[in-house]
Amino acid sequence: ELSVLQLKLRHQLKEAPFVMNTVTQTMLYRQALINYANKKGVTKAAIRYKTNRQYIYRWQKRYDGTLQSLADKSHRPHHHPNE
Repeated sequence: ELSVLQLKLRHQLKEAPFVMNTVTQTMLYRQALINYANKKGVTKAAIRYKTNRQYIYRWQKRYDGTLQSLADKSHRPHHHPNE
């Protein structure tokens, strides 16, 4: 017999794709980077996190307050000109 918790988990997995619900270390790293950049400035954040300013600006632009906005996007092309 399934417990209430197991039923809830099973229901959640059916509702949304599991891939979109995972929080990766990279996403948490990007969030920490953005928070630090907002407090101390982009240049200081780039020095501390050993990255470049363009990387920080790119993720700041994409960040909407949710961790899901810091997930990697697909690299698949939208179309192919010869097909």
